[in-house]
Amino acid sequence: MSRYAVGVDLGGTKVEVCVIDETRRILSRERVPSEPERGKERVVDNILGLISKAAGGRRFEAVGIGTPGTYLPADDIMYGAPHTPLYEQPGLVTLLRQRLAVPLIIDNDANCLALAEFFSQCYGIYRSVMAVILGTGMGSGLILDNKLYRGPHGNAGEIGHTSIDIGGRPCECGRRGCAEAYLSGPSLSRRYLELAGEHLPPAEIHLRYQRGDAPARTLFEESYRIMGEVFANAVNTLDLEAIVLGGGVSNITLWYDHVPSLMTPSLFGIPDRRVPILRATLGDSAGVLGAAYLALREMKLMDF
Repeated sequence: MSRYAVGVDLGGTKVEVCVIDETRRILSRERVPSEPERGKERVVDNILGLISKAAGGRRFEAVGIGTPGTYLPADDIMYGAPHTPLYEQPGLVTLLRQRLAVPLIIDNDANCLALAEFFSQCYGIYRSVMAVILGTGMGSGLILDNKLYRGPHGNAGEIGHTSIDIGGRPCECGRRGCAEAYLSGPSLSRRYLELAGEHLPPAEIHLRYQRGDAPARTLFEESYRIMGEVFANAVNTLDLEAIVLGGGVSNITLWYDHVPSLMTPSLFGIPDRRVPILRATLGDSAGVLGAAYLALREMKLMDF
């Protein structure tokens, strides 16, 4: 008899649910707006309604959920979710847990991306990998020696909030010089506004670059160097074997063409070391699938 698990990807604008079986096969996926502006009861109603629709009558044994920030059970708060203030207020996770009849496992959405992409393209090839979400923010998750590494507080791997310049650009987290303040989608748009006097999304800036636009070229040349140093610091600290990029900004192909060669001179120790930057293979399925893997682990069907 088949066994079923549910994954939930809770974002600031949408919530997505998938149902998988014990073989990790996706059986259904659904998404709706998350509507945090309407309060935590509405968000929970949206999640539960979507789970019911996706399950379609199947009896699932556990639910995994990927969220922004880091959830601390003692406070019932997701810390580090500045883009969605509701998620940094207490009560949301407890309310959801109370209304579910099965175990609920919660983790950071970047950790869920790391899990999904690791098992999709890295397992058996690399043992230590960092997955980075480049989008509205810059989150990351770590797989070290084939295990998800969260740290004692679930906050390990936050490379987006390591500073490259202690007096640099202000970040939404309240600090200055964070990598996120240079490499996230909104940060790229703000920098292009400074250079060209026009506010554009990163995808459009990329098109301008391809057409020979000078401000776009300046922006990306700056960004290559910053990304290369940030990633090299992570490799030097954790002895990583590969880096996976996901999120909307990861669709810009320039990163894969230019950043690896800029990383190499900054890698310490072993001469001529090459650390690949891999493009996420699962698209926007990664987060919700990784969340479902949390549920499978709760069911003793995965080990990581």
